[in-house]
Amino acid sequence: MSKQLRFKALFSKKAKQALEDAKVEREIQRTESTSSYMQKRRKIYVNMKLPSSEFDDNGRRIEQTYAHNRVRTAKYTPISFIPKNLFEQFRNVANLYFLFLVILQCIPLFGVVEPGVSAIPLICILIITAIKDGIEDLKRNQSDQRVNCAKTLTLSHWTNVNIPEEEKKGRFHFVNVFLGFFCMMAGVDNRFSHAYRMSLVKDKPSPRVNLNFDDDKSPLNEVEENNSIPEIVEAETPDFLAPPSSAKFYDKVRLRSDTIRSEISNIFTNKVKFYRPGSIPHSVLHRAPTPDVRRVSSVMPGALKCSDLPAGEPPAEHCKVWWQEVQWQDVNVGDYVMIRNDEDVPADIVILSTSEKDNLCYVETQNLDGETNLKVRQGLKATGELRSVHDCERACFYFESEPPHANIYQYNGVMRWDIEQPNAGGATSVSHQKTEAVTYNNLLLRGCVLRNTRWVIGIIVYTGDETKIMLNSGKTPSKRSKMAKATNPYVIANFCILAVLCIISSILASTNFYAPGSSRYFDFNIDGSSGSYLGFVTFWVTLILYQNIVPISLYISVEIVKTFAAYFIYADIDMYYEPTDTPCVPKTWNISDDLGQIEYIFSDKTGTLTQNVMEARKCTVGGVAYGIGKTETSMGADIRRGSVVSEKEMEAKNEAYLEKARQEMYRRQEELFTNKYLGDKPTFVDPKFFVDIGKEDKHATDMIHFFTTLALCHTVIADRPDKQNRHVIDYKAQSPDEAALVSSARDLGFVYLGREANTLTAEIMGKKKKYELMNVLEFNSTRKRMSVILKPEDSDRIVLLCKGADSVIYERLCSDFGDQEELRQSQTELHDVTLEHLEEFANEGLRTLCLAYRFISPQEYKKWNKRYQEASAAIYNREEKIEEVCEEIETDMLLMGGTAIEDRLQDGVPETIAELAQSGIKLWVLTGDKTETAINIGFSCNLITLDMELLLVRADNREDTLKSMEEALEKANTVEGDKKCALVIDGTTLKFALEPKNKGSLLGLGMRCASVICCRVSPKQKAEVVRLVKKGLKVMTLAIGDGANDVSMIQEANVGVGISGVEGRQAVMASDYAIAQFRFLQKLLLVHGRWSYLRTAEMIMGFFFKNIVWTFVLFWYQIFCQFNGSMMFDYALVALYNLIFTSLPIIFLGIWDQDVSSKVSQSYPEMYRMGLRNDKFKSWRFYLTVVDSIFQSAVCFFFPYMLLLEGGIEPNGRDQNGMYELGTIISGITVIVANFFVMLSLYSFTWIQVLCISLSILSYYVFVCVYAQFNTFIFAGHSAIFGTGSYWLVLILTVVTCYIPRTVAKHYLHQYRPYDNDIVREKELVLHDGRTQGNHHHRDSVTTKVNPEPPKKTGSSSSSPVL
Repeated sequence: MSKQLRFKALFSKKAKQALEDAKVEREIQRTESTSSYMQKRRKIYVNMKLPSSEFDDNGRRIEQTYAHNRVRTAKYTPISFIPKNLFEQFRNVANLYFLFLVILQCIPLFGVVEPGVSAIPLICILIITAIKDGIEDLKRNQSDQRVNCAKTLTLSHWTNVNIPEEEKKGRFHFVNVFLGFFCMMAGVDNRFSHAYRMSLVKDKPSPRVNLNFDDDKSPLNEVEENNSIPEIVEAETPDFLAPPSSAKFYDKVRLRSDTIRSEISNIFTNKVKFYRPGSIPHSVLHRAPTPDVRRVSSVMPGALKCSDLPAGEPPAEHCKVWWQEVQWQDVNVGDYVMIRNDEDVPADIVILSTSEKDNLCYVETQNLDGETNLKVRQGLKATGELRSVHDCERACFYFESEPPHANIYQYNGVMRWDIEQPNAGGATSVSHQKTEAVTYNNLLLRGCVLRNTRWVIGIIVYTGDETKIMLNSGKTPSKRSKMAKATNPYVIANFCILAVLCIISSILASTNFYAPGSSRYFDFNIDGSSGSYLGFVTFWVTLILYQNIVPISLYISVEIVKTFAAYFIYADIDMYYEPTDTPCVPKTWNISDDLGQIEYIFSDKTGTLTQNVMEARKCTVGGVAYGIGKTETSMGADIRRGSVVSEKEMEAKNEAYLEKARQEMYRRQEELFTNKYLGDKPTFVDPKFFVDIGKEDKHATDMIHFFTTLALCHTVIADRPDKQNRHVIDYKAQSPDEAALVSSARDLGFVYLGREANTLTAEIMGKKKKYELMNVLEFNSTRKRMSVILKPEDSDRIVLLCKGADSVIYERLCSDFGDQEELRQSQTELHDVTLEHLEEFANEGLRTLCLAYRFISPQEYKKWNKRYQEASAAIYNREEKIEEVCEEIETDMLLMGGTAIEDRLQDGVPETIAELAQSGIKLWVLTGDKTETAINIGFSCNLITLDMELLLVRADNREDTLKSMEEALEKANTVEGDKKCALVIDGTTLKFALEPKNKGSLLGLGMRCASVICCRVSPKQKAEVVRLVKKGLKVMTLAIGDGANDVSMIQEANVGVGISGVEGRQAVMASDYAIAQFRFLQKLLLVHGRWSYLRTAEMIMGFFFKNIVWTFVLFWYQIFCQFNGSMMFDYALVALYNLIFTSLPIIFLGIWDQDVSSKVSQSYPEMYRMGLRNDKFKSWRFYLTVVDSIFQSAVCFFFPYMLLLEGGIEPNGRDQNGMYELGTIISGITVIVANFFVMLSLYSFTWIQVLCISLSILSYYVFVCVYAQFNTFIFAGHSAIFGTGSYWLVLILTVVTCYIPRTVAKHYLHQYRPYDNDIVREKELVLHDGRTQGNHHHRDSVTTKVNPEPPKKTGSSSSSPVL
């Protein structure tokens, strides 16, 4: 990205768009592990001498430095805080402008007597902002310190060859440590700071850590029933885990060379034994000894190192290698680490070995991807025998790894180790190199937590900022609210007014220089010798004089107000979800006013509108449908058709029917077999199921195969939470759908018991069976299916079981049956019947999946598996190659049937959607479900109603897509009256509709519809739809979702809302606001959003008003002093006007003002349309405020001037018409006028507001009275002014005159052109005839039009009292 392009982007929209495209492209490239910039691999050596390729021609190590493991998310350090914070603050143009003015005032030529006082406002703003930034950064720093100082286990007295030599020793080590101290203080992480930290570590002894695992949990994959937790026998040597004691382990190890036993053995064997593949186990521990080992052991046996001994040998004497605790920040790439149960992973590590028999471990990845369920990770096969610290120092191998990248679901690497053999001369030579692929499943990422596994030993491959969690924790996109952006033109307008005033003053001052009179004889050449010079000086003098027209405290005040708004949102008890102890959490504090201007909401369905708590309700097996009872969607359909039974009565009747049928079903199950694993809440109910399965015919066999497939085709973990009752099984799955299906199979007697290594154990109708798991072809959003390849223990047949979306499965079903006519006919019928059943299930709002299978011959499997293993071992494009190989085997399958799962709506979703629609917000649902399912869910949640015209757009190519959209558009245009339209479009059609030439048609069609449902959409399409509406219509958008597939659209929208649900917290982590239930969106927008919009709008207008009033009062005085820049106020009053006298009331208005209560706001959702029309922040309101402020400034100046022109004589003989006396009078009146503006803008007069306004006015008089006692030159005695009746008479007359026009205008607007909230306030607070009083027949009396013209008042007469 060139600097030239960034510069052009400041002036050219085309260049700006090119810049944004380049950023997007770079971000996409950053997440791709196979992109061209990543072709340079890193090699990590373990217990090996570095090869010559790692050194240059001079024998020095080729530059190979890795990031240190110390991480910093804090912005400041003790050294950098002041300069860096000042730099950040002065990037704000307003602060830079006021700094320039402070510098100007330090120049004596411009006549500022006390330049230090002029800096007070700027200093206060800088200090307040610095304190806020410092507190925020201190919390980040403390969090960093906790992470960096966390402890982990590494090997002591062991050499990591990957650390550069200069870090380990050097002639200038002391200098490096000295420089490192200052680098640490400055927050710079480099080799000097690392040397300093390591010097602190080396000075401390490394105590041996005793490992005791007696209290750990048993592994999750334990299958045997009623097993107690196996005892962990502590080894005699407490510094390492005991190696395997089986005889088989030692039989694999070569005889130790140069011993009597080995020499006797060699008499009967050949001296030269060539290596044969497979003769040495696939392990990094089993290699031939080197000549050095034999030579050292024969000459100096006592000097033999532990690392020179073969695997399985006892440790050497005085071996000092043990596990020691170190801080996270001190580990390096290439270090061994041991992670114990419930410990966090300190860096990205490759798993070498685990405490489990099958070398598995279980991790929780909530901190990384937000998902709370456990994941299974696999240790490498070649390192599975590493059990002790001595095994770790004896293993020699190296990793060839890809460079760091941000994709947390992808890793490509390979482990290599050499097999050595003795030749005829007694020396050794490398005859073979073994390899093993390292994949994402062999990786533990920093931020994960080890669960249900006693320990894991691994090698660090990425540290610090190169770990995937740090690469993904890039800066959150900075969001600015719509109102903040709209404020900039008004600030620019103020700058223009300032420039005009300064230019006018300088021109008139220059003109007056040549005016006749005696002033030139008495200025002592202060004004210079020419009018041009005087005009130049006057420009800068008046720039200082009129500086307050630019509101210096506006930005910090808005920050304070929005901080309070965020706190009120967080503290709202109505948005607190007690079951999960989750409040509404604002994560972006500066866009609360955007919540009051949202016009389009884009929502996910599963987990957002629904609970994401899946229940298997129905299925179709062999053409027969099973499952009874009505779903939530079907009951809603009955009610819409005019059922006289209420929803609650219908639910109670359905539940009673299901309970009776459930008892009958399990009675029949008991007659066939005993199911010891029956769950607490079975969801699948149909007594006919066990009637049919007990017939023992072909259909019964199909049913057994179908539910056996459900019990085996998955990746769930079987957990036994109750150690006393081993028959209680919970299933931990990455997908709620998968857990629901396996649980349903368990309740029906097809119980998945668990997995040990590659053996799956299940109890099928009371009989325990085992299956060899040969391959797992995992699910992803592209494949939309997953498969397992199994071989039953009692059979040699290999079978592939597959489940996935119906559209994907049907594409891969067998079409060529050869001469098997009966099979072809039965499958054809099954295809049609199953499809009909799936459509019926979808019409009931159920999520559907299909199941299929195929048999694989051993020869075909052997060839395919070889290609699969080659693809799995590929370093580049591994995922693509694996997917290609999977496509080869997942073909010619036979259909078994389908499943149907219900996902119930969340509480309050229909009511919330109805209220949002009434407020003028349009809702688009973007889901991956089938069209029929999405439509029925749309009816259930009030997104689609019976009085809507349903437009269904479905096509398979570009031409049909465009034609279908045109037809739908014509149909929408012919809809008459108040009838609304709802659009339903599927993912394939959407792909073509989002093409550049079709975007306009899609956008036009969407605008004409009140509701839109997009089905079968991908995460990328979700973001594209949001971007289309946001940029195409220039409207405010909100995206809400709960899963990782919603992150892209959440980040694309103006406001992103994440729901903390079952699918994890990825959406929450990427969002601006986090809520627990969709229904909370109603109060977040209609109450807090609307309040924030109104408050911020009134507050910003108030800021401009008070600053312009003050500035023009100073300008009017210039008429009487020849525009020479004189000031009739003491400068202290100028400095404190914005800082103390008028700041708090306007801030308190922005924090606490309410037009109506929360209850009334929710009763009248139509009031939200004020934000959609931007009623309170239109340009004409700003310019009318400017005109009003200029008028009031003229009244504030000229009324006191004219009334006191003759000079009121005090009883003690002093006059009140001196320049400074008049200035004090005018400044006091201006302060009162500015604070009264806030009072007239308030909707609610609380004691807080009254007290704040009173104290602000009082602070002015207190300051004048106190200051008058110290300033003896120009301010002495000014406090006496307040003791005269003429002062108070002038004050009352001036203030009343100022607000006569504004009061008349407000009364006119209230009576004849009221805003929506004016009408509601009159109905609720005056007439007491509103909805909160139960009079719902007045619902239509509130203005509901969305056009930008001011609303006309209905339901209120001009004679009615108005608040």
